[in-house]
Amino acid sequence: MFGFFMMALTFLIIGLVPSVVKHAWPFLILYGISYFFTEFGPNMTTFIYPAELFPTDVRTTAHGISAGAGKMGAFAGAFLFPDFLAVTHGINRAMIIAGVEAVLGLLMTLAALPETKGKSLEQLEQDAYAEAPAKAGLGIQPA
Repeated sequence: MFGFFMMALTFLIIGLVPSVVKHAWPFLILYGISYFFTEFGPNMTTFIYPAELFPTDVRTTAHGISAGAGKMGAFAGAFLFPDFLAVTHGINRAMIIAGVEAVLGLLMTLAALPETKGKSLEQLEQDAYAEAPAKAGLGIQPA
C-alpha cells in the first residue's frame, strides 16, 4: 500500500509544483520515483496478488485474466493520454488527476481486496471454498 501512496504523492507533487515540469532533472527524478513505486505498489496487485488469491484449479486462468485486464488498462491509458493532455490543458493538471486516481485505487484496493498476509496458499484455498454466509443453508455447493 505504501507504493500506491508514494506513487500518488509524486504525481501530485509534479502536478502541484508547476516549475517541476519546466526543468528536466527535477521532473525526471520525481517521475522516476513515481515509476518505481508504480511497480512496487499497483503492479503487485496485478501479478502477485492473483497468484495468492485464486484457488488452485482456476489460478492460472484467473491470473491470466487479471494480467490481461491490466495490460488493456495500460494500453488504453497510453493510447488516450495525448487526448487527455489536450482536455486537461497540460501535464500539471493531468498529473493531479493521476494522483487522485492513484489515491482512489489505493482506497479501492483496501476496501475490496482481502488481505492475504501471513496465510499459506493452502489456507487461502480453504478460505476460497469456505461456505459464504449468504449461501449457508441454500444447498449451493462450491464448484
